[in-house]
Formats: sequence, C-alpha cells, structure tokens
Amino acid sequence: MELLQIPPGMETEAFAMGRGTLPETPELVRRFFQSRRPWIVADENTWKAAGTALYDILKAAGLDPHEPFIFPAVPMIHADNALTPRLTDAMPFDCVPVSVGGGTINDLVKRASAVTRHRYLCVPTAASVDGYTSYGAAMTDNGLKKTLPCLAPLVVAADTDVLKAAPAPMNASGYADLAAKVAGGADWVIADELGIEPIRADVWNLVQKDLRKWLSDPADIEAIFLGLAATGYSMQMYRESRPASGAEHMISHLWEMENLELEGVPVSHGFKVGIGTLASTALMEWLFDGHDAAWARANARPPRTEQERRAEVDELLSRGCYGAKTGEIAMGKFLAGDAMATRRELIFAHWDALVKRTAECLIPFDTLKAMFRAASCPTAPEDIGLGSDQFEHGILAAQLIRNRYTILDVLDELGLLREAADAVTMRMTGQP
Repeated sequence: MELLQIPPGMETEAFAMGRGTLPETPELVRRFFQSRRPWIVADENTWKAAGTALYDILKAAGLDPHEPFIFPAVPMIHADNALTPRLTDAMPFDCVPVSVGGGTINDLVKRASAVTRHRYLCVPTAASVDGYTSYGAAMTDNGLKKTLPCLAPLVVAADTDVLKAAPAPMNASGYADLAAKVAGGADWVIADELGIEPIRADVWNLVQKDLRKWLSDPADIEAIFLGLAATGYSMQMYRESRPASGAEHMISHLWEMENLELEGVPVSHGFKVGIGTLASTALMEWLFDGHDAAWARANARPPRTEQERRAEVDELLSRGCYGAKTGEIAMGKFLAGDAMATRRELIFAHWDALVKRTAECLIPFDTLKAMFRAASCPTAPEDIGLGSDQFEHGILAAQLIRNRYTILDVLDELGLLREAADAVTMRMTGQP
C-alpha cells in the first residue's frame, strides 16, 4: 500500500487515499494499531455507504471487529459534546475506534477517543469538511459552538470511490469549506498586520500555497479532499483553528447554534460557511475598496461606553441559544478609553497595508459567487433558509462569540459594523 506524504511531526502517522483503499484497511489496523479489534461508529447512512463493507472486510481479515455503534439517520445527529458519554460508555476496552462518516461522526469519535485515551482510525465518506485531519473537534458544548481539544486521527483511510459516491451536496459542502480558507486567510492577514496574531509561515503555506489550485475544479474530489486534509494538518501544527477559519466560520457557528434548517433539514456546515464566506468577503470589500485612511478617520463612529456595549450584547444574545459564557467573551474582548483609542490609531496607521494585503489574499466577491454557483453551492442567504433579519443578525452577533480577531472586529472598533452589515445584507439578499 502506498501512503501519501504528510508533513513531519503530525499526530496523524498515515494517510491512505485512492481507489480500493477500503479493502486495504486491515493492513493499516495491523501496522498502526497492533491488530487490536476495530470498533466502527457510523450512522445509518454512512453504515450503508461504507460501514457494512468495511465491517465485512475487517471480519474476513480475521480482525474480529466489535459490534458496531450506529446512530440513527433520522433525526440527524449534531456534533454535540452531550453525546460524548454515549460513545465513551459503549466503547470497548482497548479497541480501535473507527469513524465511518462525515464531519459529525468524525468529531464525535475524535472527542470520545480523546476522553478515553484511544487513538482512532478515520474513514471519511465524503469530501465534506476539513476536520477529518484536524487537531480538535468542532462541537457544541453547553450551547456554545467551539473547538474542543482532541488529538487528530492516527490514520486516515480515504477511498476515493466512496468519496465520489457521496451525495453531491456533501462534496459541494466540502468545496465551500475549502473556499472559506480564502476569506479566513484574509482575516489572519488583518490580525498579522495589526500585530495581534502573527502569521506563521509554515502553517500559512500549508493551506494557502496551493489553495487556488485545489479550488480550480469543483468536480475534482481528490484535489478538494487533499486541500481539506492539508487544512486539517495546519490545525495540528498550530494547535488551534486559526489557519482554517475566520469571520466566516464564526458567522456559521451563530446559525448552527440557532439550529438553522431548510425545509426541516439541518443545513450542512459547509453551506453555512459558504454563505459566511461570501458575507465576510463582501464586508472586506465594503470597508477597504476605494477607501483610504482619511475616509476611515472621517467615517469612524465615536467609541461606545461599556454600558452601551453591554446593552448591545444583551440585545444581540437575547434569543438565549448561544451558551452561558458568550456574554463574558463579548465583554472580555471589548476595548474602552485609551485602549480603544490606541487600537483605532493602529488601524488608521496600517490602513494602506490592510487594503493592499487583503486585496492580494481575497477572491473578489463576484468571482467567488460564480465559483460557488459552478460548484452547486448556495450563493444567497435564502438558499440555506435565512431571511434578511437572521442573516444580518449573524454578522452582528458573530463578533461576540470568540476572541479571534477578524474583519468583524475592525468594523466593530471603528463603529461601522452595523452600517456594513446593512450594506452586505442588501447586496446578498437583493434588497433595493
């Protein structure tokens, strides 16, 4: 079996991808897991897609797999940390946990494996997310969407026949998640330029160097999966999700915490992120295109008081579904007085560089929208069940939920976030 090269020093020690990888999985179990008995975790859909075949392969190879754990297909499960005890309680002693599924199954197995101190084998069933190879599991924990610490899989076995047979929207979702690295990269550029979070070159290059090549053909599932895997490796290297996400993911997380559905079905992570990516791109264009530092100084609104900020936070979180600690996070990142004045002066002083560097990083909004359309990804809020009010609220409230510095923070600190959100909402919903 030929293993694909991965960056040195990864928690993931083997990455196999190609046609017929599934039948070669027993060799991976013997080589990397000392022939311990595999324990498959899937849902009813992914069990049909690959789980049952893999179970038979492992059994025929003499590895005596444990009875699988299969979640129902309906209702669709979410990556919620509250489900972790179900897996940890059911997990056989000294087994090899095997996630067979998409991002939700992988995150649940990753988290349960971390709690029980098992290393696990990931068998993806779609090129749908970047989390397969990542450090950490993106999960809801006590109402708040965040990344929980977990080791990446020891081995990834991706059979391209399985990936290509996945429902088309799942692979389109992965394309949108990969495209999010464009806007997320621009957010990291902003944080780097302002000295808030410097770019680490080796991590940056792992994602950004070949990003446009991976995105060039939405039908090339292998290239998309390679890009998603590389993004996961970057998170292993950085020990945090900054290389993979910025404002677009924070916006998506808001809608996830609101249980966004379309026709009664939860909207996929990638599709929410795709609309968030278009929104983030439009926000940067609104702020930076054709505007110099003098414009920024002239149009910045007076800073808010702490009391005004607290009232705003309470208003934006009034729905009550965003976790108990979100308000603390929002107020903890708020700058007032001299600290805010210093930050604003820093933004003005670096304005020209911000304009130049974000423009170099971004794919223009109209071009990106055309790419999404060609990839069968949603391009408007209503495509994922969002009305204009919920869409705009997502932009405004996303700035509250994480300390990561993005375009949302620049706009907020200049007092321009609501104005920008209004403009982007009109642009993306077609309002006059």
